[in-house]
Amino acid sequence: MWPCWGYAVSMDILPLPPPRSLTVFCAPGGSLEPVAQVMAELALRGPLTVLDGGNRFPAYHLIRLISGRIFDPSSVLQHTFIRRAFTCHQVLAMLEGTLTLPQPCILLDLLATFYDEQVPVQEVRRLLDGALRQVERLCQVSPVLVTATPPHTTGRAFLLEQLCARADQLFALELPASPPLQPALF
Repeated sequence: MWPCWGYAVSMDILPLPPPRSLTVFCAPGGSLEPVAQVMAELALRGPLTVLDGGNRFPAYHLIRLISGRIFDPSSVLQHTFIRRAFTCHQVLAMLEGTLTLPQPCILLDLLATFYDEQVPVQEVRRLLDGALRQVERLCQVSPVLVTATPPHTTGRAFLLEQLCARADQLFALELPASPPLQPALF
C-alpha cells in the first residue's frame, strides 16, 4: 500500500478545499474525475490557477463539465490560468513564479516529474523541499489542492510521504473492490 492516509473518497465526491489550506488528493493511476469536478466548480465561482506538473490537465472534460452548467463556457475559461512544467526543475521554477493571489490553486500530479530516476535523490529532495515551501506560500492566501500518484518504485516513496505530511486535509481515492472470480471447473 502507498503512504497516503486520510479519508477515502468515492470516485465522484471530493469536497472543495477550505480557504488557506493544503488539500492533497492521492489517486493510484492518476484518476482526475473528482478533481475535474472540483476544478469546474471553482472555475464557475471565479478565477482559478491550475499548475500542471504531470501533463494531466483535463481540458475537454473540464469544458464538458462547465458546459453542462452554463451556456458559454469560454467566459469561465477566460479566468482559468494554466501553467505546465515538464521536469522537476521546471516545477520548482513554475511555483516560484506563481503569484500569491487570493484565488484557488490546483497543482495536478505535483510529484510526477520528481519520480524521474534520472534525477539524483539528493537533488530531488532539494527541489521538493523548495516546491513545498512555495506551496505553503500559496496556501497563506488561498486554498491549494494538490493531486499526487504513488511512485512506481519504493525508492521514491518518501516524496509522497513528505507531501502528505504537510497536508491540512488528505483524501485518497477508494478503488472499487474487484468482483470475485469464478474458478474454472475444468
